[in-house]
Amino acid sequence: MRQEKTRIDWLDIAKGMSIILVVIYHTLLYHDFHEIAPDLYARISGIMTPIRMPLFFTVSGFLAASAVRAPWRDFLSRKIWLLIYLFAVWSTARWLFFHYIQTNALVPAEGSDPYQLIEMWWAPNTGIWFIWALAIFMVATKLLSSAHHATTIAIAAMVSILTFGEHLQIDLFTHRNVLQYFVFFLFGCWYGKSVVGTITQRPLLMAFGGFLLFAALYLLRWRLQAIEKGSWALLSSIAGLAWLCGTAVLMSRLQPVRHAFAYFGRNTLPVYVTHVMIVSLLVAAIATQKAHAASGYVTAPLVVIVAIGLSLAIKAVADRSGAGWLYVPPARRKRQAIAA
Repeated sequence: MRQEKTRIDWLDIAKGMSIILVVIYHTLLYHDFHEIAPDLYARISGIMTPIRMPLFFTVSGFLAASAVRAPWRDFLSRKIWLLIYLFAVWSTARWLFFHYIQTNALVPAEGSDPYQLIEMWWAPNTGIWFIWALAIFMVATKLLSSAHHATTIAIAAMVSILTFGEHLQIDLFTHRNVLQYFVFFLFGCWYGKSVVGTITQRPLLMAFGGFLLFAALYLLRWRLQAIEKGSWALLSSIAGLAWLCGTAVLMSRLQPVRHAFAYFGRNTLPVYVTHVMIVSLLVAAIATQKAHAASGYVTAPLVVIVAIGLSLAIKAVADRSGAGWLYVPPARRKRQAIAA
């Protein structure tokens, strides 16, 4: 029982690390637009690019494994419907925000045309794409459940390499992301249980070995130009996953750290769906004060902290004020209340 608890803890920590990396990434994007992004932070965030979303999708795949094995009726009504609902609610919320409150500096077209609320179902062009992709991944994984797993993973990995390497020319970033990241969800769903056991038993080896391999691949690609881009991206993601997952296990053994990061991991949804709107407002306000890049060393971490904290606060207020439907479909929320 103790080992199972540790596994859950460190998986939550890994998800928490991933959402923090995502918030940092978006914060620096908005800082960069306003020309106040510190170069050091931007470089560090760039180095973590092969890890952010692969970590999120791998852990999500592992956690979705039992849902994917459920009968189709339960699978569609409980999991896929939830994702469709959340995608509709928060894509609409973002559209309204960037239409009426603030222009999205990074994607000025967002919120400009009501047709986007229809087009988003097959060609989303916003930060809510993760929910859309997750629904696609879950359905695709269930459809492929009877296929030979190793062969399917190999094909998905090849597609990932070709897409990362820009050998497949795909214009929309969300479509590229689906092809790039499906292999990670698939692997987490089908092989996650055995991998989680290995990482839990050998966290120091995974963390140290993963870091060394990640660093070596970085040098081979960006210093020596000795490895093709697509292969580098996939291998770096695998090394980075070993590094951060091993680190997450080690962090889970420190009680204060475990509680803090595991909390973020259990509450990634409210942070994910609201933080971009908060970040865009905060960074725009900072830019009006004629801030410069040096000030970004202070403002960027503050924006990350405030964006995460305010996202969680909005969720808490919504739950207490009858607006919990923003995060859970009303019918499901009612069932949860009756069960409690």
